[in-house]
Amino acid sequence: MPRVTLKDVAERAGVSFKTVSRVINHEPNVANETYEKVNRAISELHYVPNLAARNLSRGKARAIGLVTGWPINTPYTSTLIEQCFEESNRNGYNMVLFSLGKGIDRKITDAFLGKQVDGIIMDTNVAEDDELIRQLHLLNIPYVVIHPNRKNGRTNASFIQIDNVQAAKQAVDYLVKLGHRSIGFINNQWGLNQEDERRRGYHQALEEAGIQPFDEWVYAGRNSAFRLAYDGTKHLIQKHPELTAIFAATDDMAMGVVSAVWQMGLKVPDDISVVGFDDITYATMITPPLTTVHQPIVEISQTAVDHLISLIEDPGTQHIDLVMPTQLVIRDTCKPPRSEPALITI
Repeated sequence: MPRVTLKDVAERAGVSFKTVSRVINHEPNVANETYEKVNRAISELHYVPNLAARNLSRGKARAIGLVTGWPINTPYTSTLIEQCFEESNRNGYNMVLFSLGKGIDRKITDAFLGKQVDGIIMDTNVAEDDELIRQLHLLNIPYVVIHPNRKNGRTNASFIQIDNVQAAKQAVDYLVKLGHRSIGFINNQWGLNQEDERRRGYHQALEEAGIQPFDEWVYAGRNSAFRLAYDGTKHLIQKHPELTAIFAATDDMAMGVVSAVWQMGLKVPDDISVVGFDDITYATMITPPLTTVHQPIVEISQTAVDHLISLIEDPGTQHIDLVMPTQLVIRDTCKPPRSEPALITI
């Protein structure tokens, strides 16, 4: 069945093509009788406007691109995608999802030049692609970076992040206040500032408490977060049975810590207290519920979308460099330290 066009609607309503366009776009100075005739014709013919063509004629796609460099199956990234999608829709925009890979700079520029997206939101890893950033600047494409790894020379970009150092310090401070003096730390080792910042927060908390932060208490590597933490926990506890708590750099890692502790015949928090970072959905679902640093990913996503749309619709909008607040959420994986060394049964 052929697609119904504006011309078909105009013929059915007995008006011009331009009049139908004015009615659909809700332009002023159209008689009520004309509105009724056109809308009746639209209903009778089951006409569906071609939004893509309308946006193309206006020079805008009314769509934003979200480019992710983190695995999309993680709770953090899936929340980011969901919230950006919902906030885009609330603003009358569509969202196009891209993943970081070879030729991403070409994909993004083609989408922009082809009026498929009007601006870009990207995460830490994506913003490390220098060629993509160069093309965004060259074409003056509005973009927002969530948790930037670096900002050097990017004066026409906007950034939204958290204070990783202070957030990590707050987590370790809590363990210290409970009485823990031997605290391990598990982290990724991909060369990102975020990793270094969370380790610095861990070190600062120990140093300010008068505790020597031994390098042997830190386990870092490159693997999936859960597996890295699972292996790291077994390594740390077997080599350093004096440890009474472990701070994990993400909640995915914290869940790996909890799993390893239980499989070693120990208990959380009786033998090992655990603190995570992110406050993902699963943090309240594991047993026991996870004490963690809450970073406001919902608010971050919404702010990124709203600001990007402002940049798209008003190029004179000032760029932002925003630091969002974090909060330690205390649940059930921490308690004062045990008085005896951990008894490992496996």
